[in-house]
Amino acid sequence: MSENIQENDYLTVSEFAEIVGMNANTLRHYDKKGVFHPITRGVEFQNKYRYYAPTQFMVAKMIRVLTDIEVPLDEIVGLAKSRSPIEIIKLFSKHKDIVQNQIEFLQEVNSVISTFLELLVEGISAIEEEITVKKLPEKRIIMGGANGYADSGSFYHELTKFYCGQYEPKLNLSYPIGGYFASMDEFMNEPSQPSQFFSLDPKGNERRAEGLYLVGYTRCYYCQTNDLPQRMAKYAKKHKLVFNGPVYISYLFDEISITDPDQYLLQVSASVKETRRVQPHKLRK
Repeated sequence: MSENIQENDYLTVSEFAEIVGMNANTLRHYDKKGVFHPITRGVEFQNKYRYYAPTQFMVAKMIRVLTDIEVPLDEIVGLAKSRSPIEIIKLFSKHKDIVQNQIEFLQEVNSVISTFLELLVEGISAIEEEITVKKLPEKRIIMGGANGYADSGSFYHELTKFYCGQYEPKLNLSYPIGGYFASMDEFMNEPSQPSQFFSLDPKGNERRAEGLYLVGYTRCYYCQTNDLPQRMAKYAKKHKLVFNGPVYISYLFDEISITDPDQYLLQVSASVKETRRVQPHKLRK
């Protein structure tokens, strides 16, 4: 027995496994592979059981951490045989960088999923025939360069060019994208030809400004808008709204969630301001 450890301090493999959050069979496997041995084999207790001690808790938990981040067992065995502060520093430094890269990757994946969820939830709750005025929050985006339809005349040619562009930060193609028009006049004149494309990547340096937007929806394929531009213009005139900024097209439902292209759900958000008509009055003589 180890010094200063009383007989009733020893733990069976099952007891030890439960405390350190490991499987008993895993501990047996680690013992066989030379990764982590019990402190005694039970000779003192006249049996063949493995016994562990509380002094082994920290090592067992660290082995669990290392295996969780996929450090090979051979590497852990080597560390167990030549354990030293310098070797631990080398191991931790190496895998700290690996873990940090994994964290950044998972954060990016989480951001992509959250962005799509936001669009999908909005699409589910949208009343498609309605046009409404909403106060939208600021949203970061990555804006592409000016589209050149005079050269290609093709929506998809310009879309491909957007995907292949050089951006800072680097464009993550996993994020949903949309179309941008500098004004409502541009949108009305040629709604199938956005002047620029944008990515809903929240790391972007550009922003969709916070403010009032006239928001409408329609079901259609890419680069189509049906009669939505006319309906929005009619609504604005009726409710005395003035278009005063850019127009953004986003797809709430696309090929990610819909199999029929004609059922993709498009959202148009056009910057507006409210106006009041002042009634003239006569001055008293």
